[in-house]
Amino acid sequence: MKPIRIKNIHPILKVRKRSLSILVENILNAEKEECSVDLILVDDKFMQGLNRKFTGRDRTTDVLSFGMKEGKPETVEYPGLGDIYVSLDQAKRQADEYGVRFEEELKLLVAHGLLHLLGYDHRNKGEETVMRRKEVKYLKGTKVT
Repeated sequence: MKPIRIKNIHPILKVRKRSLSILVENILNAEKEECSVDLILVDDKFMQGLNRKFTGRDRTTDVLSFGMKEGKPETVEYPGLGDIYVSLDQAKRQADEYGVRFEEELKLLVAHGLLHLLGYDHRNKGEETVMRRKEVKYLKGTKVT
């Protein structure tokens, strides 16, 4: 298994990195993927800047994934699968809005971002159904601590 690096650069909010690391590792193992992953936990301001730069949307969002292999030749081997950025501020708001624990919402966003790196998407109803089922499956496999 390649390393799972988690960096929390949020100025205030802290999280339990171990449970996130276990979640990522479990998903990578189940999907038979051996590349490393970087998970970066940020605030709304940082996320808004990323979203503006890479999608043209000048607002924050909950999760953004940047795949190392996207648009690159399949013949080239990359050690990393990619980067997942999660706004802890947005995760907290969504947890409050949906009536779930912050840790649960954070894990959902991490799983969602990782599934995007693994090639899953939700551009149509069929893809969305597959992706949501995988999220539920993988989140049930890890206990929220």
